[in-house]
Amino acid sequence: MTTYPAKQHFVATAARLGADTGVILVYGSETLIHPDSDTEYEFHQNSNFYYLSGVAEPGFAAAYDIGTRTAILFVPHVSADEAVWIGVPPSLEEYRAAHGFDAAHYTKDISEVIGALKPSVVFTLPENASACNAYSLAPVEKLRAAVHEARVYKDDYEIEVMRRANQISSAAHVTLMREARQGMIETELRGRFVGLVLAQGCSYEAYGSIVAKGRNAAVLHYTKNNMALDDASDVVLVDAGGTFGNYASDITRTWPVGPKFTDNAREIYSIVLDMQKTVIEACAPLKQWEDMHMLAARVAAEGLLRLGILTGDIAGIMANHVVGYFMPHGIGHLIGIDTHDVGG
Repeated sequence: MTTYPAKQHFVATAARLGADTGVILVYGSETLIHPDSDTEYEFHQNSNFYYLSGVAEPGFAAAYDIGTRTAILFVPHVSADEAVWIGVPPSLEEYRAAHGFDAAHYTKDISEVIGALKPSVVFTLPENASACNAYSLAPVEKLRAAVHEARVYKDDYEIEVMRRANQISSAAHVTLMREARQGMIETELRGRFVGLVLAQGCSYEAYGSIVAKGRNAAVLHYTKNNMALDDASDVVLVDAGGTFGNYASDITRTWPVGPKFTDNAREIYSIVLDMQKTVIEACAPLKQWEDMHMLAARVAAEGLLRLGILTGDIAGIMANHVVGYFMPHGIGHLIGIDTHDVGG
């Protein structure tokens, strides 16, 4: 992987702000502690901050001077006592170079550094507004909208990282298909998936994995994952993806618990496969996403009519959104730093 394109992401965001001057100032997430304990919650960086900085660690901040096109990283200072517990961190210069910034300072110097820039206006995110109240602030929704719009369009770096996330997760799904056996518990497959993606460099699950046998698969966000794969005639659905380099993957596959699909299961599976293939073939620039959803619904309706599960005519079924009872969700979503990424 090349250096994270933080400055490129600031430039893309500034272009969508439509501003020639001013400073973008954003803060990352902090570590959270379980109440009445010293145990930390698993840390996840603020997604908008990660897009602009490429920093996945807590306590950082970043700024971009729009007029001079200068990107500045602010790093939390680690004392010698703290270093005993968490290790000696990289230097300011190492952080600057690793993330593609023009300059780096400690977070304790934010006020001094930003003050020296004499910004006419500061753009920040809603969650950072209280930390920036010493400056003349633009409406906070303005920066958030600009960052969201910029995040929709992936650059070469992001595409490479997302491709790797999907390669790792795809291989894990294939391994699960080979290893799944009647009598296993749903959570065994989840545990195996998590182990496989972490071993290949993913930092965590992109979302809570769903492993659902039989009717459990009809629950859109099933999370119990505690049932036995005890019926060879059942199918098992695995909806799981790993996050690599802070970019998510999202893959769902279904296969029989036993050695092969039952006739009924194969018929339904084939309809869904036809829906997928038809939409992939139809997808192209300038196509409307809602049209892709309705195309999938039509393929589903035709298949269910063919099997006799639905009766009537295709026009009436489509006009009354009958397929919504079988597919109550949308055909898809954008993906990136978040599984359900911004935009769309």
